[in-house]
Amino acid sequence: MPNLEAVYDMTWAEFRIRLFAYKRMELNEYQKLRELMWTIYTAPHLDYKSMAKRKEQFMPLPSDKKQGSGVSEKMKEIFLNEYKKWQDGAGKINS
Repeated sequence: MPNLEAVYDMTWAEFRIRLFAYKRMELNEYQKLRELMWTIYTAPHLDYKSMAKRKEQFMPLPSDKKQGSGVSEKMKEIFLNEYKKWQDGAGKINS
């Protein structure tokens, strides 16, 4: 941007597009930095047992996908209820 007046003259849509592009460029820079840092971190003279196993563990970025448990709270609750019923039934048989 040549000056601040150019920013003030932007429409909201143009500002959002430029902001999206800026964040994407910044993320690319962080990814490059992480690659460089990972290469240095995995140098052969370090104790590999105490090191992070993946780049995402070493330096997480906002764009990294979060791994969920894969099970929703509702399904977990249903499973636990059924498991409890099964345990109660198994306890009656053994008694």
